[in-house]
Amino acid sequence: MSIKRVAFLGTSRSGLGHLRRLATIGKRLRALAPDIVACLITNAAPDGLSEGDRSVFAEIVVSERADMAACLGAGGFDLAVLDTLQLPGIAAYTGPSVLILRETPDSLLPDFARDDGRPWNAIILPNPALHWRPDVGADFTRAVEPVGWILRPSGPRSANDKTAGIVVATGGGGTPSTRAVLYPMLVDIIAETRRRVGHRLHIRQALGPRAGLSSLDLADEVFDPGPALNDVFRAADLVISTAGYNSVLELASTDTPALLVAIPRSLDDQARRVRQWGARVGHGLDASAPEAATEWLVDQIAHCRYAVTRETFLLTSQIWEEGDVHEQGSTRDWA
Repeated sequence: MSIKRVAFLGTSRSGLGHLRRLATIGKRLRALAPDIVACLITNAAPDGLSEGDRSVFAEIVVSERADMAACLGAGGFDLAVLDTLQLPGIAAYTGPSVLILRETPDSLLPDFARDDGRPWNAIILPNPALHWRPDVGADFTRAVEPVGWILRPSGPRSANDKTAGIVVATGGGGTPSTRAVLYPMLVDIIAETRRRVGHRLHIRQALGPRAGLSSLDLADEVFDPGPALNDVFRAADLVISTAGYNSVLELASTDTPALLVAIPRSLDDQARRVRQWGARVGHGLDASAPEAATEWLVDQIAHCRYAVTRETFLLTSQIWEEGDVHEQGSTRDWA
């Protein structure tokens, strides 16, 4: 089967991670097959997506999730690629379909089955084979393909990078109820850290346009990082970040010390990710023992970043490269 028109579907209301991953995959597919026409179907205008990522798509369609399947069925597409998306009414599209499935709790896996009883042609896992693999059967998918981490690796800080200072990157802090727990805890930790180090720390909070006015009370500066938060991570002296898939991997590709904080998300076990990655990138906050996070921050601030550095954690061999696409799963395989 010849693949000419490919639809990429993902949500952008909770952040741009899904769309960035789709754009990365789209770039690689177009490198392999330049004649492919890529179309993005998403449920909110992709404000904040870089021009380079937007240029991957010949067309961007904004549609409510309930209407996406109809758009897909009417679009004349040869392949559909969905990113961790539950799509009602997918039977409207009869062509081959691929699900990119980020780490998902076992109890939620059935929600990602096609609702017409057909299996996915393939599930693509954006992680190395030994990191996570869902236990799903032939009625769910014909193939499971772990392809390695899909991210925008930044590498270690260079001498030419202007410091980004101490950066808090928590998005909008999740839902209002989540934010009501997270923000006071961070304020207490930062206030105690300031008291311990004996001088005022300049705290810069990265907030995109989707986060609105939900800033920390103790933030000295609020700035829009634009589409390149990964570059801010590389240039920062220290980062306090929630443990989303993309944020953790982008931090792990730098040598910036980071304090990871979990917030509850419906499809994402951030607490588990903090346990997995906290010590690798710096420290994982245990909400029952916030004083340990304060101790870690005090120790980091007491030393120049270049006196106490860490190695970048991600191995190049674990990151998805163009060669992996050719070897592990081309559009021909998925069809």
